[in-house]
Amino acid sequence: MNYITTVIEDSSIGGFGHVFYDILTSYIISKMFNNVKYVHADIVSLGDIHHKGIKTGYKDDSYNWETFLQFGKNELRMNDIENLNLHKYEIHICTPFKSMDIEALTKIITSHEKTLFLLKNNNRIYLNEIYYLKRNIYDNIFFSLKEKARHLKKITNSTTKKEIDIVMHIRRGDWDWQPLDYNINMINIIKTIYDKKDYKITVLSLGNEKQMNEIKNKLSLLDSNIVFNFNTDVFETFSLIYNADIVIGGHSNFPKIITMFSDNIFIYLPYKDGVIPALGVNNEFKNCYLGTQPELFDVEHRFETDIYCKKNINQIIEKLKMCKTL
Repeated sequence: MNYITTVIEDSSIGGFGHVFYDILTSYIISKMFNNVKYVHADIVSLGDIHHKGIKTGYKDDSYNWETFLQFGKNELRMNDIENLNLHKYEIHICTPFKSMDIEALTKIITSHEKTLFLLKNNNRIYLNEIYYLKRNIYDNIFFSLKEKARHLKKITNSTTKKEIDIVMHIRRGDWDWQPLDYNINMINIIKTIYDKKDYKITVLSLGNEKQMNEIKNKLSLLDSNIVFNFNTDVFETFSLIYNADIVIGGHSNFPKIITMFSDNIFIYLPYKDGVIPALGVNNEFKNCYLGTQPELFDVEHRFETDIYCKKNINQIIEKLKMCKTL
């Protein structure tokens, strides 16, 4: 039997999204190969200092990503295999943030026995790629991710629920590249669709006073159903996004990852606007991929658009209309 884990190095630690993509790759590989077991590495992030807001309710490190998300629950840990006589093999077969060559990975995995594979330096496989290459494995992983986060679900009475819960995540702080035109356009679309339906738009963002004032000044006059939740603790933000009916994301991996765990509708921008085709089986095409971050593919729940909200707009409108029955 072989094992695989992700080594979290201080030099490469970023925010939650950065670290989780690395850890998720080990998890994906363990699902791809019958002779590989997943060994969980704690989800730690030096970037937490930038992602925890000023209203944090946690005064020490006793509450962290491990206690909140519980992704490692019922998984093997390093101390569970420390007495096994395992060879160690570091996998380095792609440039950072790009996707591994699946054929090269298969040759490595199948040519080793009693080995602990170590992933470092942003070696990754993305879920939308597995959707095309190994759909049954994709379905298994997607189901597993949802099951792992069930404890975060807030129970609501669907028979008495009247308000549609919409969360809009706007990345600021270290990233001012996303124009607010996108958010303005989305709010106008939402107002048109839900003109006779109760809804609430919670705007989430983290940054300095100037950045937050810009958001509030430009959006507050658009809709009386908007509430602003700025500089909120990262775990509370995660929970709000996870439990929303609809999530409007932008240039950020944070809501992309959270909505992997849930069934809510997710609308987002690619890191590079334009038509970005899904990954295929051609490795050369992967190397020529224009975006920096392939997106999770889920035609039922996830919709990519552009800052003008024109791309995929018909599918988005039809999906949002279905939420009138919530």
